[in-house]
Amino acid sequence: MSKYFTALLAFLFAFTVYANDAAGSVNKENRKQQKIRAIEQIRQLKDGALLVRLHTRENSITALRNSGNDQMAGELESVQREYNRGIVKAFNAEFDFCTVYFFYSNQSESILNKQFDDVVFLNAQLLPDTSVTFEAGTYLTAEFGTTGTDTAKHFSHYSYKPGSNPNTGRVKNYYGSSKMEISALIIKNEQFVQLLRPFPYYVRIYESLPFERSTEKAVRKMNRKLHGFYNKNH
Repeated sequence: MSKYFTALLAFLFAFTVYANDAAGSVNKENRKQQKIRAIEQIRQLKDGALLVRLHTRENSITALRNSGNDQMAGELESVQREYNRGIVKAFNAEFDFCTVYFFYSNQSESILNKQFDDVVFLNAQLLPDTSVTFEAGTYLTAEFGTTGTDTAKHFSHYSYKPGSNPNTGRVKNYYGSSKMEISALIIKNEQFVQLLRPFPYYVRIYESLPFERSTEKAVRKMNRKLHGFYNKNH
């Protein structure tokens, strides 16, 4: 009986090692494909454009007005306008990686469907300007918001604690942030889905800083990270 039991343990150990090696190979291949995709995206962005979505808070403002809170609606509208103006100012001053277009969030569906003839882009004064026409072939989108769960962390590989049992000492290793949600400047794809590493797709906003400084710092850092990633993989 002991001979068969020993053989069974040996088989289970060999199978575990094989499964771990197979899982490691799959994850290595996934990371390789993600890197290839990230390099394609950074080159497309460099040769194309970044479409920055500015939120209007239109639904909240309308709800306040419908409930008779005109003063609060006006204050929210004013705050959001200044917020958007700060974003445009930051990009104009700190971003030179590619061409940038600005649009209001109520035109997101047209952007999503690539119906650019229906989109009225904004000028530097946040005014709809029909003379601003989309001429880039490829593009990504960006906005200030909160990262989704994909930002949190990605599985990398298994490792073992020194001196531990191979069957019980297995530890999962991850790369990326451990936080589930981060206030950040986020770069997304054409469907407004945030990108994945190794593309430098987000820069955290430190809310302890004044809004204007935080926005400019985030845009400046994003610009630097995009240049660095592009130069590294060009």
